[in-house]
Amino acid sequence: MAEIVKFYPANSAESADSVLEQAIGNFDQVLLIGWDKNGDLDARATLGLKDGGDILWLIEVFKHKLMSGDYMEGAE
Repeated sequence: MAEIVKFYPANSAESADSVLEQAIGNFDQVLLIGWDKNGDLDARATLGLKDGGDILWLIEVFKHKLMSGDYMEGAE
């Protein structure tokens, strides 16, 4: 049986549900931070991120990559 491939439009990252759907199966550990539908900050993490130190390290590594331009449009 053939694998079904779902194609996403270029603007699919405008939807939080679409971003989450596209991430399924790609990560071992996850920290999710965002604004909920009430406008409140919400955060969740997989159990493999054992404590606040692991979560803070993940945030700091992301911050460094963000400040270095790794997530700029067109950056590779």
